[in-house]
Amino acid sequence: MLNSTLCNAIRLALMGGLALSGQTAMAAENEGGQAKNEKEIERIVTTGSRIGRAEIEGPSPVVVMTAEDIEAKGFSNVFEAIQSLSSATGDTQGQGYTNSFTPNAETANLRGMGANRTLVLLNGRRVANYPRAFNGENNVFNLSTISAAAISRIEILTGGSSAVYGSDAIAGVVNIITKTNVEDTTVRLRHSTTDQGGGDSNKFSITGGFSEGDLSLTYALEYSQQDMLRGYERDWLDDFNDGPSTEEEPEYQRVNSRSIMAATYDGGFTYLHPDEFGNNLCDQWSGYELSERPSRGFYCGRDSTGDGSYINDREHLSLYTNLTWQLNAEHEFFAEALYWDSEAENRGGYGISWGTDRLPEGIAIADQWVWDATNDRYLFMQRTFSEEEVGDVNGHFEDEMLYAAAGFRGTILEDWSYEVSLSHSASDNFEYENLIASDKAMDYFLGQPVAGTTNEFNPDFDLFWRPLDAQGRNAIVEVNDSKADASVTTINASLTGTAFELPSGEVDFAVALEWSSEDYQIKLDPRTLDKSRGWGNGLTGTEGEGERDRYGMALEFRVPITEQLQANIAGRYDYYDDETDVDGAFTYQLGLEYRPLDELLIRANYGTTFRAPDIHQVFAGPSGFYQGFTDYWLESKCVQIVTGQDTGLSQAENDAIAYQCDMDSAGKLKEGQRYQGTRTGNKGLKEETGYSATLGFVWSITDEVDFIADVYRIRIEDKVESWDTDHFFRTEAACRNGQSDNQALCDDVLNRIKRFDADAPNVGLTVNTAHTTYINQSLSEQTGFDMNLKAGFDLGDYGQLDIDLKYTHVLEVVNQEFPGDEIDKEYRDSWLNNDFRSRWDNKFGWRKDDWIVQLQQTRLGSSWNYEDPDPDRNPADDRRALAARMAPWLVYNLGITYVVNDNHNVKFGVNNLRDSKARSDESYIGGDPWFNRARYPVTTAVMGRSYSLEWIARF
Repeated sequence: MLNSTLCNAIRLALMGGLALSGQTAMAAENEGGQAKNEKEIERIVTTGSRIGRAEIEGPSPVVVMTAEDIEAKGFSNVFEAIQSLSSATGDTQGQGYTNSFTPNAETANLRGMGANRTLVLLNGRRVANYPRAFNGENNVFNLSTISAAAISRIEILTGGSSAVYGSDAIAGVVNIITKTNVEDTTVRLRHSTTDQGGGDSNKFSITGGFSEGDLSLTYALEYSQQDMLRGYERDWLDDFNDGPSTEEEPEYQRVNSRSIMAATYDGGFTYLHPDEFGNNLCDQWSGYELSERPSRGFYCGRDSTGDGSYINDREHLSLYTNLTWQLNAEHEFFAEALYWDSEAENRGGYGISWGTDRLPEGIAIADQWVWDATNDRYLFMQRTFSEEEVGDVNGHFEDEMLYAAAGFRGTILEDWSYEVSLSHSASDNFEYENLIASDKAMDYFLGQPVAGTTNEFNPDFDLFWRPLDAQGRNAIVEVNDSKADASVTTINASLTGTAFELPSGEVDFAVALEWSSEDYQIKLDPRTLDKSRGWGNGLTGTEGEGERDRYGMALEFRVPITEQLQANIAGRYDYYDDETDVDGAFTYQLGLEYRPLDELLIRANYGTTFRAPDIHQVFAGPSGFYQGFTDYWLESKCVQIVTGQDTGLSQAENDAIAYQCDMDSAGKLKEGQRYQGTRTGNKGLKEETGYSATLGFVWSITDEVDFIADVYRIRIEDKVESWDTDHFFRTEAACRNGQSDNQALCDDVLNRIKRFDADAPNVGLTVNTAHTTYINQSLSEQTGFDMNLKAGFDLGDYGQLDIDLKYTHVLEVVNQEFPGDEIDKEYRDSWLNNDFRSRWDNKFGWRKDDWIVQLQQTRLGSSWNYEDPDPDRNPADDRRALAARMAPWLVYNLGITYVVNDNHNVKFGVNNLRDSKARSDESYIGGDPWFNRARYPVTTAVMGRSYSLEWIARF
């Protein structure tokens, strides 16, 4: 992993920086991470503009989160800090998604536009994305790679800014700015534990630096360790009876999981009693017991509800160094490097398994059954293997990220500032786990097919119904390993200064040139996508490999129209050299700042945006996935069958569908439906386009109180997505029922969906496979507002009170899945919308003498529960009656700091002070953890109340 000469050189530079840092005495560092003796500067460059400005607030709203803010709010990493933003209204995934494509990556989703539509920068430069595809579809940046110890502040632009930064900056920009000019040494030790046990963590960091003559160096080292947290460590996640709607859940979720079972089909799916194969067979396994699913029969099972992990076991090591060398009065050389290493483990909830529904392609009858030639019957077999049988049952993840940048900056022509830099970053991922080799398990348990057949066997039931021994483990267990890497190399050049002077003031300008080259590769284990071999648990994945170059040029002006009115004008042209239909894209931006009073800024900003398709969306190779869905066609036929209408189908087809129908509820199926999907990239994709607009004000009401309010609108057209599943199967139903006149679309969709034949045992006419791709769908538009109240009050003898209240409210979401579809202007309140309508991010601080008390409040707004209120999508009256919006969810973090002396602080923290769990959903039948993990942060909702103790020392 990352063994190139460049990577080794970066490692040496990092270690060398750390070694040098101990040779020089340090100066005191202030709470923001800057040295106290740092020279005051007249202008600072803020995210959203390349032009330096005397005032931080400009035409575009920018949220600034300092290192002190992150600490004060009780967050231990960048992911938690970004996720807490009021503008992060969209759903996301993190380590709580143990069975996802990226279970060790953490991202944020601003405005609900998608985690891949927010550009993440490190000191204003692009960094490599996580090498694997988020949710198997998109390229995202892993926020875990940036350690909190290295951060000075994070600037978040909550709107599109393509005219300044190019592609990906369509919903926002997160610019992570690291510490510089640090001249003291800060050591932090932190231990955290949970109220209910499990999930303990430890962190150690050291930050320092020195200046000697014209040379200045800053470094940061951080090591963190986190224990795995599994469901059985929480009393509400250790039993299938913990579900809030147990009686409504599918039957298979209300009984022990099937650890070892055999079944046949004789007018229905029926389990074969273990006693048929021997006496007390279930007792051979620790924890297994004879279990019953009333509608099907007996098997060996155990309650596996608490098996899965919600918090990964992981270790992180991060090293950062920054060096500046003043060449002369006008020019300086700078270099910086970051190295991040992570090793993690998780435990999937499904276990290591094998069954006849996972045989190599073309063998199983209806992809599920074999013929038991010994007993002349259909046979289904399934086993989940215990840790004693197969050894290590955890998934393992090894990640590395290297980033390096170097360049020159200074002034030319007396007062024009320039910067030229070369940066390179690379991200590697290696994953491995023990799994059952499907073809080998077939040979081991079933033997060779009967001569002249492919699906008739004489199974070895003695082997199947006894624990796997060492010989068996060697025969069928293999290590599934895969790797992925991504990199980006960028050359940046910029020039800023004053172009000329108008009567109202100076006209400042900035010009930027950029070239970058991006590549990635995902290589799965050869067995994963080989349908002639396969894995016993049906594991699939996504591969891909590609590269592309990008050229960009941006020009920006700040024009004082009057002493009170100022315009900011920016334009940018980007050209993509790749195999897509994206060639060049021009975007522009216009911002206005009007200051009728020194205490009041009225601002407006409008900019066009664009986004090139993710590199994986273009170059994705054969990719597989499993996905639950609503089978609208099957449900429509169930309505006809239950109500006695003519379906227009044959008797065999009617019988097959009737087997799937809940005969007591028209339109409802007995079982949830899932299909095996395949997907490939699309080189015919074009860019997404749109605009971002804001209108608001910044008002310094008094010396102690500031109020900021902005209305925003973000619009995206031609969104690149994997073909929407709901739309996909709605279209299929309309086509099959003769309700669509778009024959070309019907031909395309029906050719992509493969259903089982009507005579397939117990799965007749259900969906087997479907093939989709990435397409430019239609539009999404969101309108809302942000408000921020900041206040500080001197309470005299009672100390100092500080308040920082941030609120985001989504007013309207407009959605159209495909051109020609009806535009849904009520999508904000739709059950299909997974995002929150509002969020609060509030901080309250009080300080007196040597005591500091800080309270962080996060409020997630209302959202729909699991039950769909739409009668077309959910025709069951009893279920639809449960549909409702759940109340907002509040979480509090408390921190109490005691200042021992000028150099030592001790901090006690309580996160999730009220031990808040995610909102109980009485309709949720999706299985543990019985809440929507895409909405509520799993690390908070499952971990519960936690305590931390931190020691901070400065030398």
